[in-house]
Amino acid sequence: MTTSTPTTPVSPTLVIIRGNSGSGKTTAAREARRLGRGAALVEQDYFRRTVLREHDSAHIQPVAPVFITATVRTALDPGCTPLAGRGAPPERM
Repeated sequence: MTTSTPTTPVSPTLVIIRGNSGSGKTTAAREARRLGRGAALVEQDYFRRTVLREHDSAHIQPVAPVFITATVRTALDPGCTPLAGRGAPPERM
């Protein structure tokens, strides 16, 4: 007869990786994702520039922040750990 040990569910964690362009954010996130199941890579620049075709501009009301937030929340619901990466503006580094 085998017995099973009950496991405590682990709450999902949001991991945000920020840094200068070319600093290895995406590489680090992809490597972290390979360590185990349950990680969702949310590349903010890809969503913003490629999916939404949105670029930095003071003349438009951006859709990307709402879209990316909804994507991350959707990944958190089933217990995934979203790995969100975005380059920081140079003045914030």
